[in-house]
Amino acid sequence: MAKKPLKKKAAKKTAPARKPKAAARRKPTPKPARKSAARAAKPRPAAPAPNPVRELAQRILDLTITHNDEASFALYADNVESIEPGMPPVTGIDAIKQKFAMWRAMVSDSSWKARNVWVDGNTIVIEWDCRATFAATGRQSEFSEVAIHEVRDGKITRERFYYDRSAMQP
Repeated sequence: MAKKPLKKKAAKKTAPARKPKAAARRKPTPKPARKSAARAAKPRPAAPAPNPVRELAQRILDLTITHNDEASFALYADNVESIEPGMPPVTGIDAIKQKFAMWRAMVSDSSWKARNVWVDGNTIVIEWDCRATFAATGRQSEFSEVAIHEVRDGKITRERFYYDRSAMQP
C-alpha cells in the first residue's frame, strides 16, 4: 500500500518579539545609604555675612518709595556731591536738602518703582520708573531714571542721575 504524503502543517505566524516596556528595562536605582552619625552631625555652613552696601541700597529704595526725606538725609556723607542732568554739581548735605525741597515744591505727587538694582563693590545703581504730577500745572509725567550712588564708610559720597530732562517740564 502506498503511503500518502504527509501534509505539512502551515507554520503558525507569530508577531515579532516585543521589546520590554521602558520601566522593565530600567535597572532599579539603589537605595541611598543611611547617613552615618558622623555625617549627620556635620554643621551647615554659616549664612553669608550681611553686605552693608546692599543694606544701604535697600534703605534707599524704602525711603524713596515712602517719600521719607528726613530719614534719607541720614544716608548722605556731609561732603556728598550730587550731579543732575543740565545742572551744576552741588556739594554738601545742605545742598541735598535744598534739592529735596525743590523737588517737593515742583511735584504735588509722585510714585517710584525700582525696575532694577545692582550693587557692585561700593557702587549702587538703581533703575527707577517714576510717575509725577507737577504742582503748577497738574500735568502728569512718566519717566525713567538711572541713579548711581557711590558709598564710602556706609554713606553716599557721590551720586549721579540720568534721565530725559524734557519729562521734567511742568
